[in-house]
Amino acid sequence: MTTAAQYNRKTIMTAAWEIVRKANVALHRFRVIMRRALKAAWSNAKHERAMEARQEKQALASPEVTRIQGEIAILESKTHWEQPDYARIGVLRAALRAVLSQSGDYLPDRG
Repeated sequence: MTTAAQYNRKTIMTAAWEIVRKANVALHRFRVIMRRALKAAWSNAKHERAMEARQEKQALASPEVTRIQGEIAILESKTHWEQPDYARIGVLRAALRAVLSQSGDYLPDRG
């Protein structure tokens, strides 16, 4: 688990206060609004950190891994799958596992 020292707390508090200023304090109590604003600001900071880490990892990936992940993303974003799509996603995930296991970056939690 990450600690608060790794995050810029001033930026998080500034973002929380921006949310508080936009909120209707007359409708809800200040404590409720501030609590929700802080949760949202921390959540956004953690999400940004995760996205940065993902982009760094993506930049270090080989072109083959990037291509396969792109094809998987295209298939996963489809709203309606047909029978060939199911077969294709299986082949792509197996190829991705094979490429990652050769490079030593294989993580079995997600393909």
